[in-house]
Amino acid sequence: MATEKQNIYRQVYNASDDINILADIARVTCVLNRRSMLAAAFSPANELLSVHFVGYNRERAVWDLDFFEQLFSQEPLLADRTKVTKVFFFTATQLTVPDELYDQDEAMQWLKQLQFIDANDAVKEHYQKEDKAHYLYSIPLNIEALVKINCVNAAILPLAAYQFASNHTRGVRVHCFLTNDQACVSLYHFGTLLWHRIFEYRWAEDIAYEIRLVCEEHKINGDKITIACNTVSAAEYSVANALSQYFSAITTGTGHTISSIWSPTLSLIKQLESCA
Repeated sequence: MATEKQNIYRQVYNASDDINILADIARVTCVLNRRSMLAAAFSPANELLSVHFVGYNRERAVWDLDFFEQLFSQEPLLADRTKVTKVFFFTATQLTVPDELYDQDEAMQWLKQLQFIDANDAVKEHYQKEDKAHYLYSIPLNIEALVKINCVNAAILPLAAYQFASNHTRGVRVHCFLTNDQACVSLYHFGTLLWHRIFEYRWAEDIAYEIRLVCEEHKINGDKITIACNTVSAAEYSVANALSQYFSAITTGTGHTISSIWSPTLSLIKQLESCA
């Protein structure tokens, strides 16, 4: 179900038709993006109960504090915010540094030289155990503070952590995460991370071009790769589906057929649950 009110877009997925489905929420996982939030609620038995997505259009600035404050006060899945156990941030400013090159101060300087870091942003670090590398990313200080105040029991992680935690040992693996205007793509070759990038797109062909280009640079046959694609909401289903004309196959991030508009989002949620 999708609704629109005052340029605010909402989508709801319920695992069942039970009108009391939200009466027994044990924990909640959230994904915060520059113009949206995804929340997934689970039962005490770790069964997915409901997924709520709320976003706004480009008329409002990115990371609008009022928008996120209202979500934390009005979103039904966040009625008991102590039950929020994980909050994933999706931000485009990022840098991956191998262990042997990592020095915290130097890495911070590299990130600031390569990408714009706002004075009101905090730079965070996430260790990629599988890749033996450090992932630096920035998040707005005021949004981070809002999360820490409201979600005192939540671990804060970068959204890309789920791609790094996936099994990449079998051949060439391309993992793709989509919002309505950004793509997060990781390319693995027999367990080695070759490329990771977050970029803006308008059409599926923009994403295909970037993947094809990096495959050509690494002498990988782009015609034969499978794209494992997740989405932040059901709205990106058409983009994920359109990628199939450029590659041999498109699956969800968990390797299953995209059988419904919610399949790539439910796959994302399942993979986020595997992140520590």
